[in-house]
Amino acid sequence: MKHILDLKQQIEAVIGTTLDEYEITMLEWNQSIENLSSLEVNQPLFIQSKAHEEEYEPMAGSCMSADIISLHAGERIFFKVGSNPEENTVVCWGCPSVSITLETRRLIELLLRSNSSLDSGLSLQNDDADQQLVILGRWLQNQIKVYSSDNTEPLPTPFNTFDEFQKEKVLFVLQGETPDSQRVDSNVLNKLLESYFGEEVTLIPLDAQEWLFMSDETVVTGEADEDTAEARKDSLLAFCSGLYELVASEFAGVFHLSASLPCIPKHALVQVASLLQESIHLGRSFHVTQHIHLPWELQLEQLVASISEQQRLRFIQEIGKGTLLFDDSETLATLEIFFSLDCNVSETAKRLFIHRNTLIYRLDKIKQEIGYDVRNFKSAIIVQLLLLMYKVTKKV
Repeated sequence: MKHILDLKQQIEAVIGTTLDEYEITMLEWNQSIENLSSLEVNQPLFIQSKAHEEEYEPMAGSCMSADIISLHAGERIFFKVGSNPEENTVVCWGCPSVSITLETRRLIELLLRSNSSLDSGLSLQNDDADQQLVILGRWLQNQIKVYSSDNTEPLPTPFNTFDEFQKEKVLFVLQGETPDSQRVDSNVLNKLLESYFGEEVTLIPLDAQEWLFMSDETVVTGEADEDTAEARKDSLLAFCSGLYELVASEFAGVFHLSASLPCIPKHALVQVASLLQESIHLGRSFHVTQHIHLPWELQLEQLVASISEQQRLRFIQEIGKGTLLFDDSETLATLEIFFSLDCNVSETAKRLFIHRNTLIYRLDKIKQEIGYDVRNFKSAIIVQLLLLMYKVTKKV
């Protein structure tokens, strides 16, 4: 009975509503199937195993009563959880039909199928790790939507007992934009990641084409030149670059990747997952040509994004008298690379493949246009903020 209660609590946490429990006779359940199974919403569905699809399709032919474990009965949906042959009864869970989507209903069906033998009593077994991670992903997404640093829900049972969540890990979030016909299959992605990491990878599906996964710090940053925070960050960036190239070359579409510094998932999973999703959002908003978005490289962007549109416009109008200069692609590239290289003139010239004097000429031109010399620290900060505000405000 404990297993069934644990599963019920997990599902309620995911769908955000209470599941009422009923006990009815087997005859009543079979009569309900006979009356309602002809409706399209009550056709049993099975998962396809094609590599590029994760859809459900109706089962061909007539429906056996054992195939149906949920019934849409108008205002409520009922799930067959277990049966007691000795007493000839069926245990069901029920919830308002408007409270869950079709996709969520199919997920609950899948969990019930994978965690129980519906005709052998009430002993549901949690032996399907993949489906446990699907449940965790749904819970995680719901927690991220309402995340607040002052109020974080603890990791639910049984996930808080998983060995992988007790150890220090580096967390990653990968988002993909892929054609419908070439969607990335989670199992295929998992195998690819394990080949790159050289170890088993915990892959948590967050959405149709979004995943969170984790690995030991030693695998990710083990080759750092020095045992310092900056060295680990550099090593993590190099690791992410190789990982992104692998994913982008293996699958069709556009991908974005973020990664965290080491943390213990049991205590920080929601917080870090939220941060990584936010980092990808910020990176895609401010740096449209980049695909790797690390939180510690987006602190100014995070600050700018928190400023209201009205205040951004005011800052641009008062300070940015020459912001039309930012529409010039050459000027934009020059400034972005200059700032990314800590305002180093020589390194920027090398990265742009131009003579140092050519770069100095461009910087002098920028100074003439907007009145700020970006080789000066205070001016550089103002222009960088101005550029970021201009980028995000321009899209509003």
